Amino acid sequence: MNEFKRCMTVFTHSPFKVRLMLLNMLCDMFNNKPHQDDKPSN
Repeated sequence: MNEFKRCMTVFTHSPFKVRLMLLNMLCDMFNNKPHQDDKPSN
């Protein structure tokens, strides 16, 4: 839980551009690999 708090503090104290970058990265992560954990698609 401490790591989560640290991430949140970094996130809240970071500038707006950094927040947008992180959010975009998260969205890309969620959107690019939907349910591809069981089969490696190479």
